[in-house]
Amino acid sequence: MDRIILLAGKDVPAGTEFAATVSQKGRIPVITAPSDYAVQQPKTEIPWNRSSALSARALLLHCLNISQRLDEAVLIFDEPHVAAEYNHSNLTDNARIIDELIIGYHYITQEILTRFEQKKTRDESNAAAKIVFLYKANSSQADAVANPAVRAGTISSPHVSAAAAAFKAFAENTAALHAENPNIYPVLVSCDVHTEVAHKDTTLASWLCDYLDSIDELKKRPAPKQLVSWIKAGAKKAGGFGLF
Repeated sequence: MDRIILLAGKDVPAGTEFAATVSQKGRIPVITAPSDYAVQQPKTEIPWNRSSALSARALLLHCLNISQRLDEAVLIFDEPHVAAEYNHSNLTDNARIIDELIIGYHYITQEILTRFEQKKTRDESNAAAKIVFLYKANSSQADAVANPAVRAGTISSPHVSAAAAAFKAFAENTAALHAENPNIYPVLVSCDVHTEVAHKDTTLASWLCDYLDSIDELKKRPAPKQLVSWIKAGAKKAGGFGLF
């Protein structure tokens, strides 16, 4: 039976290729959409108002209504994409960044974890549900000063860089909190956009699904220290090395 996977953080239409690839890897993707987006697939594209806790709850309920299950969730912070989208620097945009790129991830993570604790929402194997924090890095203003070569690309504003750091800290500590929880399996993935695997969403999504599948083959759950370490996108399989 295909797994139900929630993709949140890189909304449609930007996340369409990622979702399409996931659907070819034994999964039914449910992906977030901007709250003002005219969805094309009402069953699998769900509007998400990131600054609303109620919207996060409604999103998870909608997801569960599809098949009464949720097996995996991927929270994506694609900083190059975010840097291009949030490219202004004024009080309004800075407040929006805090609401959408920091608080929004907190709201939806809490709803995901609440559902994962309910065993009835998982597949018949009763395996631990997987929550993935996927971070794709970008150059900061400080990087541009230290290395003029990076100035040719899109540089993250100070507020976007701060949101990225908040995402990483939140991911690490959420993983630590659930590192020994038998119902939840946290996965931290770090992507260098210059690598072949992470350069395109199609290759990244394909690798991630293969990696998640390899977790099911493990005979023993990794130690908490491993579960709070960042895995490089492209690592061969779970349980090995290739940490960030």
